[in-house]
Amino acid sequence: MPVLRDILVRAAPSAALLAALAWAQATSAGNVGLPRTPVLHKGEACLTRVDRSVDPVVHLEYTIPSVDICLSPDEPADSRTHQFVAFCRDAPPEAIPHWLSLADVQVNIDSGYFDPAELKPGQVVEDSPYFADCWWPITTAAERRPITCEAARPGVDWDTSALAPGAYVVAGYTYEPTLNDWTPRRGVFRVHDGDLDAAPPAAAIFTTAVDVWYGDPVRLAACVDAMPGSTWRLEYAEMPDEPRLELDWQTLVPVSPVESTEFGIEFVLDDAHADVRLHVRLVVEDPEGRTTIAHMPTPGTVLMRKQTGVTGSGGDEPNDFDFCRDNPAADDLPDCGTTSESESSGATTDAPGDGCTCNAKAPGGPALALLVLLGCGRRRRR
Repeated sequence: MPVLRDILVRAAPSAALLAALAWAQATSAGNVGLPRTPVLHKGEACLTRVDRSVDPVVHLEYTIPSVDICLSPDEPADSRTHQFVAFCRDAPPEAIPHWLSLADVQVNIDSGYFDPAELKPGQVVEDSPYFADCWWPITTAAERRPITCEAARPGVDWDTSALAPGAYVVAGYTYEPTLNDWTPRRGVFRVHDGDLDAAPPAAAIFTTAVDVWYGDPVRLAACVDAMPGSTWRLEYAEMPDEPRLELDWQTLVPVSPVESTEFGIEFVLDDAHADVRLHVRLVVEDPEGRTTIAHMPTPGTVLMRKQTGVTGSGGDEPNDFDFCRDNPAADDLPDCGTTSESESSGATTDAPGDGCTCNAKAPGGPALALLVLLGCGRRRRR
């Protein structure tokens, strides 16, 4: 992609411009204001060892929060699909670029959906210095799946044969240009060939988010898989105004020996961090000097509120509902053939489902019609 690379080399945007890109690059798109439908990972574990001398294939299960197949008139034909990607390097989730590959960008430029002048450095995983040569498609662009239960139920088989031994994280990619989105899978996969000590260490923070009241302890569930003599430390950085990879990391919990594979970390934040959202990461180093870094899997994940005397939420709240398993109408697809008046005129609104050409008069009566509308409109924004 020589033209795209030339554009990226010549551009030198400010931080504010990079932040504005997420919204400015698609102001004419009918779907720009809609939350993207995430991948909901199933069967997550803090640590998974993948011994390729036994079997290099890992089966990944996932589900979806709703059916999402109705495109707005100005979306590409393959929009609203899911793909799976493995990374050898962890990062704050909101810092993963919107675009996976230069090929994705080029297709949207060729189709007239994206202006090449709006492409800036750091907006493509493939072209990012942080991620380049550190990502592998578990499913390819050609294998992207529609956001339906029928597509999600079989899960995904990940062949790790071509990877170097080490730690890997997995993320779901919601392809819906131009604001494509990511859903990291909690936990880490340590790929090895029968000799664990020959592989670099692996680590993960399994807790998704913590919201506590002033003075209450923060508790995190973590795991480390490393050779004897390894150490870990916990670091924090204030959540920046705009997503970025380079943060001012400071020590939160000092260096400690790795004494078990899965363990809890507990600490109390000081007054200076009240009402400040923090990124938290776990840094592990083994006796050979090999390191690994694990971030919490959602942005701005630790918050201590300044009020006192009330018990905070403490951490993750369990949610066992599975849309594809527990909703009897999960496989009833919406009728995308009827457009709304606003869509036909090109107007956009903030109403749920705007930009989704679903017909609420689906067969099955009012209950199913409601599910259809929810399938179109209830999509989560990170």
